[in-house]
Amino acid sequence: MDLEDARLIFAQRLREARLRAGLTQEALGVAAGVGPDVARTRINRYEKGVNECDLRTAQRLAEALEMPLAAFFANDDDLQDLIILYSKLPTFEQQLLLSYFKQFLRRRNKKEVAPK
Repeated sequence: MDLEDARLIFAQRLREARLRAGLTQEALGVAAGVGPDVARTRINRYEKGVNECDLRTAQRLAEALEMPLAAFFANDDDLQDLIILYSKLPTFEQQLLLSYFKQFLRRRNKKEVAPK
């Protein structure tokens, strides 16, 4: 994935998240700390991929949308869903789930290398 693709993925994910949250571009911009006089225009340009969003602003947008920053950069819908769902779990359950996945992958990898 090149940088242009990453910018377009971010743009798409931002727009989808804003619409899911039921926010206007202006409301999201203001909630993320962008001045009300430029909020709509700035969010519009991020969503169209015209302007690249810096990481601090992206973090503020994620917080305003109550989602993890990483979800903006997932290049696959299932991965984005997994990131969002995982982030909503309490820390203890996140650790359990991560432990389960690691064990699952270790067992799977052992089966793949085992002689037949």
